[in-house]
Amino acid sequence: MRAPIPFTLLLALTLAGCPTDGPLSGDDDDTDGLVQHDPDRAWEGYTLYSGRWTEEAHLLDMDGRIVHSWSYPQGLDWCYAELMPDGTLAVIVKELEDQVDGMFFELSWDGDLLRSIDMPAHHDFVRKDDGNTVLLCREYVNDDEIHAGGLKSDVFYEVTPDDEVVWEWHAHDHALKLQTLVDVDFPRDDRDWAHTNTVELLPGGPAAEADPRFAEGNILFSMCNMDTIGVIDAASGEVVWAWGPGIVQKQHMPTMLDNGHLLIYDNGSERGWSRILELDPVTEVVSWSYVADPQEDFFSDIRGGNQRLPNGNTLITDSDHGRVFEVTVDDEIVWEWITPDKVFDTDDVMPIYRSMRYAPG
Repeated sequence: MRAPIPFTLLLALTLAGCPTDGPLSGDDDDTDGLVQHDPDRAWEGYTLYSGRWTEEAHLLDMDGRIVHSWSYPQGLDWCYAELMPDGTLAVIVKELEDQVDGMFFELSWDGDLLRSIDMPAHHDFVRKDDGNTVLLCREYVNDDEIHAGGLKSDVFYEVTPDDEVVWEWHAHDHALKLQTLVDVDFPRDDRDWAHTNTVELLPGGPAAEADPRFAEGNILFSMCNMDTIGVIDAASGEVVWAWGPGIVQKQHMPTMLDNGHLLIYDNGSERGWSRILELDPVTEVVSWSYVADPQEDFFSDIRGGNQRLPNGNTLITDSDHGRVFEVTVDDEIVWEWITPDKVFDTDDVMPIYRSMRYAPG
Protein backbone atom coordinates (compact mmCIF):
# COMPACT_ATOMS: atom_id res chain seq x y z
CA MET A 1 0.00 0.00 0.00
CA ARG A 2 1.23 3.50 -0.81
CA ALA A 3 0.51 5.04 2.58
CA PRO A 4 0.50 8.77 3.35
CA ILE A 5 3.93 9.84 4.65
CA PRO A 6 3.78 11.35 8.15
CA PHE A 7 6.15 13.54 10.17
CA THR A 8 9.13 13.72 7.80
CA LEU A 9 7.16 15.94 5.41
CA LEU A 10 6.13 18.19 8.29
CA LEU A 11 9.74 18.26 9.47
CA ALA A 12 11.05 19.17 6.03
CA LEU A 13 8.51 21.97 5.67
CA THR A 14 9.39 23.29 9.12
CA LEU A 15 13.14 23.18 8.46
CA ALA A 16 12.53 25.04 5.23
CA GLY A 17 11.00 27.87 7.25
CA CYS A 18 7.43 27.24 6.13
CA PRO A 19 4.55 27.54 8.60
CA THR A 20 2.47 24.38 8.87
CA ASP A 21 -0.80 25.84 10.08
CA GLY A 22 -1.64 27.88 7.01
CA PRO A 23 -0.42 28.82 3.54
CA LEU A 24 3.23 27.81 3.26
CA SER A 25 4.39 30.00 0.40
CA GLY A 26 3.21 31.68 -2.75
CA ASP A 27 0.59 34.30 -3.50
CA ASP A 28 -2.54 34.12 -1.33
CA ASP A 29 -4.59 34.51 -4.51
CA ASP A 30 -2.80 31.68 -6.31
CA THR A 31 -5.69 29.21 -5.96
CA ASP A 32 -6.91 29.26 -9.56
CA GLY A 33 -6.98 25.47 -9.83
CA LEU A 34 -9.18 24.84 -6.77
CA VAL A 35 -12.74 23.91 -7.74
CA GLN A 36 -14.14 22.91 -4.36
CA HIS A 37 -13.04 22.07 -0.82
CA ASP A 38 -15.12 20.84 2.10
CA PRO A 39 -12.68 21.18 5.03
CA ASP A 40 -14.93 19.22 7.39
CA ARG A 41 -14.92 16.09 5.21
CA ALA A 42 -11.76 16.24 3.09
CA TRP A 43 -8.59 14.66 4.49
CA GLU A 44 -6.08 17.42 5.11
CA GLY A 45 -2.62 17.00 3.63
CA TYR A 46 -0.30 18.02 0.81
CA THR A 47 -0.91 16.72 -2.71
CA LEU A 48 2.06 15.93 -4.95
CA TYR A 49 1.70 16.13 -8.71
CA SER A 50 3.88 16.37 -11.79
CA GLY A 51 2.71 17.48 -15.22
CA ARG A 52 3.28 14.70 -17.75
CA TRP A 53 5.41 16.76 -20.15
CA THR A 54 7.36 18.78 -17.62
CA GLU A 55 10.50 18.39 -15.54
CA GLU A 56 8.89 19.54 -12.31
CA ALA A 57 6.91 18.29 -9.34
CA HIS A 58 4.82 20.38 -6.98
CA LEU A 59 3.21 20.08 -3.54
CA LEU A 60 -0.21 21.67 -3.13
CA ASP A 61 -1.93 22.64 0.09
CA MET A 62 -5.67 22.11 0.48
CA ASP A 63 -6.37 25.54 -1.02
CA GLY A 64 -4.57 24.58 -4.21
CA ARG A 65 -1.50 26.70 -3.54
CA ILE A 66 1.92 25.40 -4.54
CA VAL A 67 3.93 25.25 -1.33
CA HIS A 68 7.05 23.52 -2.60
CA SER A 69 8.50 22.56 -5.99
CA TRP A 70 11.32 20.46 -7.41
CA SER A 71 12.95 20.83 -10.81
CA TYR A 72 15.92 19.16 -12.46
CA PRO A 73 16.04 20.21 -16.12
CA GLN A 74 17.71 17.77 -18.50
CA GLY A 75 15.40 18.02 -21.49
CA LEU A 76 13.70 14.78 -20.36
CA ASP A 77 10.01 14.75 -19.34
CA TRP A 78 9.16 13.23 -15.96
CA CYS A 79 6.78 10.29 -16.07
CA TYR A 80 6.23 9.90 -12.33
CA ALA A 81 7.47 11.42 -9.07
CA GLU A 82 6.92 10.15 -5.53
CA LEU A 83 8.07 11.28 -2.10
CA MET A 84 10.11 8.80 -0.09
CA PRO A 85 9.78 8.41 3.71
CA ASP A 86 13.01 10.37 4.23
CA GLY A 87 11.65 13.37 2.30
CA THR A 88 13.60 12.83 -0.92
CA LEU A 89 11.81 12.89 -4.26
CA ALA A 90 12.21 9.86 -6.53
CA VAL A 91 11.55 10.38 -10.25
CA ILE A 92 11.13 8.21 -13.34
CA VAL A 93 12.06 9.44 -16.80
CA LYS A 94 10.17 7.07 -19.07
CA GLU A 95 11.94 4.93 -21.65
CA LEU A 96 10.74 5.74 -25.15
CA GLU A 97 11.98 3.45 -27.90
CA ASP A 98 14.71 5.07 -30.05
CA GLN A 99 14.10 8.42 -28.31
CA VAL A 100 14.77 8.26 -24.55
CA ASP A 101 16.82 5.59 -22.78
CA GLY A 102 15.05 6.02 -19.42
CA MET A 103 16.29 7.06 -16.00
CA PHE A 104 15.56 6.82 -12.29
CA PHE A 105 16.89 9.56 -10.02
CA GLU A 106 16.40 11.08 -6.58
CA LEU A 107 16.44 14.70 -5.47
CA SER A 108 16.87 16.21 -2.01
CA TRP A 109 14.22 18.48 -0.56
CA ASP A 110 16.21 21.41 -1.99
CA GLY A 111 16.41 19.83 -5.44
CA ASP A 112 19.99 18.60 -5.33
CA LEU A 113 20.72 15.40 -7.28
CA LEU A 114 21.41 12.55 -4.85
CA ARG A 115 21.37 9.57 -7.19
CA SER A 116 20.86 8.77 -10.86
CA ILE A 117 20.58 5.40 -12.62
CA ASP A 118 20.44 5.03 -16.39
CA MET A 119 17.90 2.25 -16.82
CA PRO A 120 14.94 1.80 -19.22
CA ALA A 121 12.45 2.63 -16.46
CA HIS A 122 8.79 3.44 -17.01
CA HIS A 123 5.57 3.98 -15.07
CA ASP A 124 6.41 2.77 -11.54
CA PHE A 125 8.81 1.65 -8.84
CA VAL A 126 8.63 0.59 -5.19
CA ARG A 127 11.08 1.12 -2.33
CA LYS A 128 11.67 -1.90 -0.08
CA ASP A 129 12.26 -1.73 3.67
CA ASP A 130 15.91 -2.72 3.17
CA GLY A 131 16.50 0.31 0.95
CA ASN A 132 16.47 -1.59 -2.34
CA THR A 133 14.25 -0.34 -5.16
CA VAL A 134 12.23 -2.49 -7.55
CA LEU A 135 12.08 -0.70 -10.90
CA LEU A 136 9.64 -1.43 -13.69
CA CYS A 137 11.71 -1.36 -16.89
CA ARG A 138 11.42 -2.06 -20.61
CA GLU A 139 13.17 -4.71 -22.66
CA TYR A 140 13.02 -5.82 -26.29
CA VAL A 141 13.01 -9.59 -26.85
CA ASN A 142 11.73 -12.23 -29.27
CA ASP A 143 9.04 -14.79 -28.48
CA ASP A 144 6.79 -15.81 -31.35
CA GLU A 145 4.38 -17.58 -29.00
CA ILE A 146 3.49 -14.17 -27.57
CA HIS A 147 3.82 -12.04 -30.70
CA ALA A 148 5.60 -12.70 -33.96
CA GLY A 149 8.28 -10.21 -34.95
CA GLY A 150 9.67 -9.04 -31.62
CA LEU A 151 8.27 -7.92 -28.28
CA LYS A 152 8.20 -4.65 -26.44
CA SER A 153 8.13 -6.27 -23.03
CA ASP A 154 8.65 -5.53 -19.34
CA VAL A 155 11.12 -6.56 -16.66
CA PHE A 156 11.40 -5.85 -12.94
CA TYR A 157 14.88 -5.10 -11.60
CA GLU A 158 15.64 -4.94 -7.88
CA VAL A 159 18.47 -2.47 -7.40
CA THR A 160 20.50 -1.84 -4.23
CA PRO A 161 21.40 1.68 -2.98
CA ASP A 162 24.78 1.03 -4.66
CA ASP A 163 22.98 0.45 -8.00
CA GLU A 164 23.64 -3.31 -8.10
CA VAL A 165 20.92 -5.46 -9.67
CA VAL A 166 20.23 -8.33 -7.26
CA TRP A 167 16.97 -9.74 -8.67
CA GLU A 168 15.09 -9.60 -11.95
CA TRP A 169 11.81 -10.89 -13.32
CA HIS A 170 11.08 -10.98 -17.04
CA ALA A 171 7.40 -10.76 -17.95
CA HIS A 172 7.63 -12.69 -21.22
CA ASP A 173 8.97 -15.77 -19.37
CA HIS A 174 5.64 -15.99 -17.51
CA ALA A 175 3.17 -14.85 -20.18
CA LEU A 176 1.75 -18.26 -21.04
CA LYS A 177 1.14 -19.01 -17.36
CA LEU A 178 -1.50 -16.29 -17.43
CA GLN A 179 -3.63 -18.49 -19.70
CA THR A 180 -4.07 -20.93 -16.81
CA LEU A 181 -5.32 -18.17 -14.51
CA VAL A 182 -7.40 -15.82 -16.67
CA ASP A 183 -9.10 -15.83 -20.07
CA VAL A 184 -6.43 -14.43 -22.37
CA ASP A 185 -5.25 -15.55 -25.79
CA PHE A 186 -1.83 -15.83 -27.42
CA PRO A 187 -0.29 -14.81 -29.73
CA ARG A 188 -1.16 -11.15 -29.21
CA ASP A 189 -1.77 -8.59 -31.95
CA ASP A 190 0.30 -5.91 -30.21
CA ARG A 191 4.08 -6.22 -29.73
CA ASP A 192 3.59 -4.14 -26.53
CA TRP A 193 1.67 -7.15 -25.26
CA ALA A 194 1.58 -6.37 -21.54
CA HIS A 195 2.26 -2.64 -21.05
CA THR A 196 2.79 -3.14 -17.33
CA ASN A 197 2.09 0.01 -15.32
CA THR A 198 2.34 -1.02 -11.66
CA VAL A 199 4.75 -2.74 -9.30
CA GLU A 200 3.90 -2.93 -5.60
CA LEU A 201 4.95 -5.09 -2.65
CA LEU A 202 2.07 -6.68 -0.78
CA PRO A 203 2.03 -5.62 2.88
CA GLY A 204 0.59 -8.74 4.50
CA GLY A 205 -2.55 -8.40 6.60
CA PRO A 206 -6.05 -9.85 6.13
CA ALA A 207 -5.59 -11.10 2.55
CA ALA A 208 -2.32 -12.82 3.44
CA GLU A 209 -3.91 -14.44 6.49
CA ALA A 210 -6.75 -15.78 4.33
CA ASP A 211 -4.69 -16.89 1.32
CA PRO A 212 -0.90 -17.45 1.08
CA ARG A 213 -0.88 -16.17 -2.50
CA PHE A 214 -1.14 -12.68 -1.02
CA ALA A 215 1.74 -13.13 1.44
CA GLU A 216 3.77 -10.16 2.58
CA GLY A 217 6.51 -9.35 0.09
CA ASN A 218 4.80 -10.86 -2.93
CA ILE A 219 4.62 -8.54 -5.91
CA LEU A 220 1.45 -6.99 -7.31
CA PHE A 221 1.45 -5.96 -10.97
CA SER A 222 -0.91 -4.54 -13.57
CA MET A 223 -0.68 -5.36 -17.29
CA CYS A 224 -3.08 -2.91 -18.89
CA ASN A 225 -2.87 -4.28 -22.43
CA MET A 226 -3.96 -7.65 -21.01
CA ASP A 227 -6.69 -6.13 -18.77
CA THR A 228 -4.97 -8.18 -16.06
CA ILE A 229 -3.85 -7.66 -12.48
CA GLY A 230 -1.66 -10.34 -10.94
CA VAL A 231 0.55 -11.43 -8.05
CA ILE A 232 4.07 -12.87 -8.29
CA ASP A 233 5.35 -15.20 -5.58
CA ALA A 234 8.57 -13.46 -4.54
CA ALA A 235 10.39 -16.69 -3.67
CA SER A 236 9.62 -18.70 -6.81
CA GLY A 237 8.95 -15.94 -9.34
CA GLU A 238 5.75 -17.68 -10.43
CA VAL A 239 2.50 -15.82 -11.10
CA VAL A 240 0.13 -17.26 -8.47
CA TRP A 241 -2.99 -15.10 -8.92
CA ALA A 242 -4.51 -13.08 -11.75
CA TRP A 243 -7.83 -11.34 -12.37
CA GLY A 244 -9.44 -8.83 -14.66
CA PRO A 245 -10.19 -9.77 -18.30
CA GLY A 246 -13.82 -9.09 -19.13
CA ILE A 247 -14.22 -6.89 -16.04
CA VAL A 248 -11.63 -4.10 -16.21
CA GLN A 249 -10.30 -2.27 -19.26
CA LYS A 250 -6.74 -0.83 -19.46
CA GLN A 251 -6.58 -0.55 -15.65
CA HIS A 252 -3.94 1.29 -13.60
CA MET A 253 -2.49 1.40 -10.09
CA PRO A 254 -3.95 -1.52 -8.15
CA THR A 255 -2.90 -1.08 -4.54
CA MET A 256 -3.63 -3.20 -1.48
CA LEU A 257 -5.53 -1.54 1.35
CA ASP A 258 -5.29 -2.16 5.09
CA ASN A 259 -8.39 -4.38 4.91
CA GLY A 260 -6.73 -6.68 2.36
CA HIS A 261 -8.78 -5.40 -0.56
CA LEU A 262 -7.37 -3.98 -3.80
CA LEU A 263 -8.15 -0.45 -4.94
CA ILE A 264 -8.14 -0.42 -8.75
CA TYR A 265 -8.36 2.35 -11.33
CA ASP A 266 -10.48 0.86 -14.12
CA ASN A 267 -9.97 3.17 -17.10
CA GLY A 268 -12.81 1.73 -19.18
CA SER A 269 -11.08 2.63 -22.41
CA GLU A 270 -13.58 0.74 -24.56
CA ARG A 271 -16.81 1.67 -22.75
CA GLY A 272 -15.94 5.40 -22.56
CA TRP A 273 -16.07 6.02 -18.81
CA SER A 274 -13.81 5.21 -15.87
CA ARG A 275 -14.50 3.90 -12.39
CA ILE A 276 -12.67 3.03 -9.17
CA LEU A 277 -13.15 -0.49 -7.79
CA GLU A 278 -12.45 -1.99 -4.38
CA LEU A 279 -11.96 -5.73 -4.86
CA ASP A 280 -11.61 -8.49 -2.30
CA PRO A 281 -8.91 -10.54 -4.10
CA VAL A 282 -9.61 -13.67 -2.04
CA THR A 283 -13.31 -13.87 -2.97
CA GLU A 284 -12.95 -11.75 -6.15
CA VAL A 285 -16.03 -9.75 -5.11
CA VAL A 286 -16.22 -5.98 -5.68
CA SER A 287 -17.19 -4.37 -2.37
CA TRP A 288 -17.26 -0.70 -3.44
CA SER A 289 -17.01 1.36 -6.57
CA TYR A 290 -17.01 4.98 -7.62
CA VAL A 291 -18.75 5.98 -10.85
CA ALA A 292 -19.48 9.58 -11.77
CA ASP A 293 -23.01 10.84 -12.41
CA PRO A 294 -23.27 11.07 -15.36
CA GLN A 295 -20.74 8.33 -16.01
CA GLU A 296 -18.93 10.19 -18.79
CA ASP A 297 -17.93 12.98 -16.38
CA PHE A 298 -15.05 10.79 -15.21
CA PHE A 299 -13.06 9.25 -18.05
CA SER A 300 -9.30 8.95 -18.37
CA ASP A 301 -8.45 6.77 -21.33
CA ILE A 302 -4.77 5.91 -20.84
CA ARG A 303 -3.57 7.04 -17.40
CA GLY A 304 -4.80 7.11 -13.83
CA GLY A 305 -4.11 6.96 -10.11
CA ASN A 306 -6.06 6.29 -6.92
CA GLN A 307 -5.22 6.44 -3.22
CA ARG A 308 -7.29 5.47 -0.18
CA LEU A 309 -6.91 8.14 2.50
CA PRO A 310 -6.88 7.53 6.27
CA ASN A 311 -10.42 8.91 6.74
CA GLY A 312 -11.82 6.42 4.21
CA ASN A 313 -12.06 8.88 1.34
CA THR A 314 -10.40 8.15 -2.00
CA LEU A 315 -8.12 10.51 -3.92
CA ILE A 316 -8.54 10.07 -7.69
CA THR A 317 -6.40 11.42 -10.53
CA ASP A 318 -8.47 12.08 -13.65
CA SER A 319 -5.19 12.02 -15.49
CA ASP A 320 -6.08 12.94 -19.06
CA HIS A 321 -7.88 16.08 -17.85
CA GLY A 322 -5.30 17.21 -15.27
CA ARG A 323 -7.88 16.88 -12.52
CA VAL A 324 -7.49 15.53 -8.98
CA PHE A 325 -10.49 14.99 -6.73
CA GLU A 326 -11.39 13.36 -3.41
CA VAL A 327 -14.60 11.39 -2.91
CA THR A 328 -16.29 9.98 0.18
CA VAL A 329 -17.50 6.40 0.47
CA ASP A 330 -20.91 7.78 -0.58
CA ASP A 331 -19.43 9.17 -3.83
CA GLU A 332 -19.57 12.82 -2.78
CA ILE A 333 -16.75 15.04 -4.05
CA VAL A 334 -15.24 16.95 -1.10
CA TRP A 335 -12.09 18.33 -2.75
CA GLU A 336 -11.36 19.04 -6.39
CA TRP A 337 -8.51 20.74 -8.22
CA ILE A 338 -7.63 21.15 -11.91
CA THR A 339 -4.12 22.04 -12.96
CA PRO A 340 -3.76 25.47 -14.56
CA ASP A 341 -0.78 24.12 -16.54
CA LYS A 342 -1.19 23.83 -20.29
CA VAL A 343 0.46 21.61 -22.90
CA PHE A 344 3.24 23.73 -24.38
CA ASP A 345 1.73 26.70 -26.25
CA THR A 346 -1.83 25.36 -26.48
CA ASP A 347 -4.98 25.69 -24.40
CA ASP A 348 -4.99 21.93 -23.69
CA VAL A 349 -4.78 20.98 -20.02
CA MET A 350 -1.53 19.25 -19.01
CA PRO A 351 -2.13 15.57 -18.13
CA ILE A 352 -1.06 14.28 -14.70
CA TYR A 353 -0.10 10.61 -14.52
CA ARG A 354 -0.69 10.20 -10.78
CA SER A 355 -1.03 12.33 -7.66
CA MET A 356 -0.46 11.39 -4.03
CA ARG A 357 -1.51 13.09 -0.80
CA TYR A 358 0.89 13.16 2.13
CA ALA A 359 0.15 13.64 5.80
CA PRO A 360 0.92 17.04 7.33
CA GLY A 361 2.32 15.49 10.49
